[in-house]
Amino acid sequence: MTPSEKIKICLDMKNLKRKDLAEASGMSPSSVSDFLNGKTTKLDITKAQSIANTLGCTLNYLVGDDTMHMELGAALKSEREKHGETTDVVSLNTKIPEALILKYEHDDEPVSYFLFGKLCQHYDLSIVEFLQKYDLYDEYIPPQFNGDAEEYETFRRAEREDAMREQSSYPELKDIVDNGWYQVDGVPARRTFKGRLDNIVKFMYQYKYTVGFPNVEDAKDAEAGLDEYIEMCKLLAKQPEDQARLNAVLSKMQSSNMSIDEKLDLIIPLHVSLLPSIE
Repeated sequence: MTPSEKIKICLDMKNLKRKDLAEASGMSPSSVSDFLNGKTTKLDITKAQSIANTLGCTLNYLVGDDTMHMELGAALKSEREKHGETTDVVSLNTKIPEALILKYEHDDEPVSYFLFGKLCQHYDLSIVEFLQKYDLYDEYIPPQFNGDAEEYETFRRAEREDAMREQSSYPELKDIVDNGWYQVDGVPARRTFKGRLDNIVKFMYQYKYTVGFPNVEDAKDAEAGLDEYIEMCKLLAKQPEDQARLNAVLSKMQSSNMSIDEKLDLIIPLHVSLLPSIE
């Protein structure tokens, strides 16, 4: 499902209108409408968190991947039938579209953890109780949880939410493209090229403080990547001895007829040595 489809389901669950969502989340009504109608597809994580809070859903459900990587169809159908309900009745009570419930029961679509929780709630079960009831809970429970699966699952959910919230400090992709820069943990880095940026932005944020760019075949991209490393080294070389090392590398690059790969072989180890320690 797309984020807009997920939002529509939650609007039904909360009995909210689009204007209610706009007012509560601090977005303009037109922005909400454009997103839900598919005119715009990007949703920055700060706005997503505000929407999630308003709708009472998890951030991971809204913009992450909260799918249950297991076949739950037979168990969901069995539980529904034990309650003597049809799929349309379950849909009416949970506000989950009947078509989606049918897909879940036939294992035609991975089950959303958030929506699975709503189905379990409808059957007066917790997620863990449901999984244990149908012998589907096979997670290893670390010793510190004393075999308490509920407590362990609560901990895991909190971990996932924290990981998503950490990303809220990152700039929007639009800002990166428009301004040609990005920033990670307060360390600025110029983005001197835009080629394939949509595909590599996650790569750039993979590790703290890194410039990171994938292997490129385009010579212009490779040159831009080299420039990026040089600029980051200039920002990181704060001590006199580090500045001297950088100047020596730059001087060697300028005084010899080196290939891009050879220059990268010089600048990358220097960049790595200048990185702040990461705890």
